[in-house]
Amino acid sequence: MNKLKLFLTLCIIYFLTGYAQSQTEVDDPTYKFKFSLPSGWSQRKVEETNKKDAISYSFEKNDGKIAVMLLAFKVNEVKNLEDFIYTLEKDLTLNIPKREGDYADFDNGNYDGRSAKYKDSEFTEIIYYYRTKITDGENFSYVLRFITPAGNFNSTVEKELREVATNFKPSF
Repeated sequence: MNKLKLFLTLCIIYFLTGYAQSQTEVDDPTYKFKFSLPSGWSQRKVEETNKKDAISYSFEKNDGKIAVMLLAFKVNEVKNLEDFIYTLEKDLTLNIPKREGDYADFDNGNYDGRSAKYKDSEFTEIIYYYRTKITDGENFSYVLRFITPAGNFNSTVEKELREVATNFKPSF
């Protein structure tokens, strides 16, 4: 009986540690955010600017059907959200498709943001724009960009992406 208990205990520990390790987690104390992806995702690349004022993370779902880009920017003051979004949407290097529909706004106290769906003939994207609103400290702006081939996008994928987005949080 003791061997059975030991075996079951080891199985539970193995299962729990395997589950915890299967998640992709980022806790960036420099750019003050936390983010996690469920199992089935891999981190591909991390790049920081020479000035140390912006960083980019990229992830890919293991089936290759969805990519995620997370951009974080250090800013001197509370960023104007409309200007931030306008600048990024017009940035040719980001190649963001045309927005489809209206923005969805959200406010979580010390940070707020907007999200929108973008679409062209090749890709459908959901992009979240965040800004911190700290009056007496360092502020940040973030972009969380989900990119999927247009033929792969459906309501199930959209729901999955929105659930993943809830895992992003600025950390103060």
